[in-house]
Formats: sequence, C-alpha cells, structure tokens
Amino acid sequence: MNEFRFVVGATREIRDGLSTWISKIDEYLNLYYQGEEINAFGTDFFKCISKTREIESNLFDRDDSFRGVIDDQNLLAAVCLIQETSIIFDGERLDCLELESLTNSPWNTIDYPQVEKRKGAATSLLEGIVRESQASAFSGIVKLMAIPSAREFYQEIGFIDTDGSGEMILIANTASMFLLTQEQNRELKPFD
Repeated sequence: MNEFRFVVGATREIRDGLSTWISKIDEYLNLYYQGEEINAFGTDFFKCISKTREIESNLFDRDDSFRGVIDDQNLLAAVCLIQETSIIFDGERLDCLELESLTNSPWNTIDYPQVEKRKGAATSLLEGIVRESQASAFSGIVKLMAIPSAREFYQEIGFIDTDGSGEMILIANTASMFLLTQEQNRELKPFD
C-alpha cells in the first residue's frame, strides 16, 4: 500500500503541485490527444482537467479549504476542497465536513502508463479528511456530491446515497470502520 502525507491548506506544496499538474495536462493533451482537450472527453483524465481548473481557480479565495496528499516522490497526488456544513439525515441535523471536487493527479487519471503513478491517493486523501472530521468534533461525518462514475468508489469506502441526487454521506460508525480498514491494509499490503 502506497503511503501519502496529508496536507492542510493551500501550502506551497499544493500550489506548486497544481502548477505541475497544469503543465502535465498540457503535455498529455499534446502527446496523447493531438493538443485538443475535446479528444479526451469521456475519460477520467478529462474530468481531472475540469476539476483541476476549478480547484486552481479557488487558490486565493479559499486558502484554508484545500486538502491534498503528497506521495513518496514529493508530488501532489490528489487534492480537493472542503467546507463545514450540515445535513439532515434520518430526521437529525448532523454537522459535517463537505468535500468538493476531489481529483487525482493527471498521471493517475490518464489511460497511459506514467512513472509518477501511485495507487491509493484519493483513498488516502479521504482518510485524512475523515480523521480531520473526527478531530473537529464532526464524528468523522463527511458529505459530498458524487458524479455517477465515482459513486461506486465512494460506496466501497462506506458512503451512502441520501436521496438519489448524488449526495452521499459517510456516517460516524462507517467512518471509524473505514479508518480501521485503512490501518489494517497498511499493515498487510505491500507497496503498489
């Protein structure tokens, strides 16, 4: 299992990492998609491009909202924005952290082999956010709006669909189980 370091805020590492991502996106577009973004439409890489732009546009407005993970190569491997919010679940109002625009690095989303690729970045980022939610008295509760292609990933972690709209939450008990599973996997699995 690959190890990642959790980063809070729009640090120099996050800023430099996003700059590297923009360069790599351009490089991959030229190398694999004839320089045309539309040629990547329908791929995970295309989703990464739009999410990276959205995240980068918030660098100066939402400094404290950034969360990311750095891999063993000191590269930004996944990033997202978070905010405090609340949700009504089973008739009860729950305070929680809301996750926005999570994306892996371009080299983790493109369909072509890349030496920088490291598995587990998004899962590790979610682990850090769940730990932060627990430490912030939100009991590990995390909310997000999942795009259809990402719902299965979140369900495997333990998120549940609240109303069919794509809104999903990770409740306290399931959050604790997810963290325990991550710790067990870390002890049992070799690096990928």
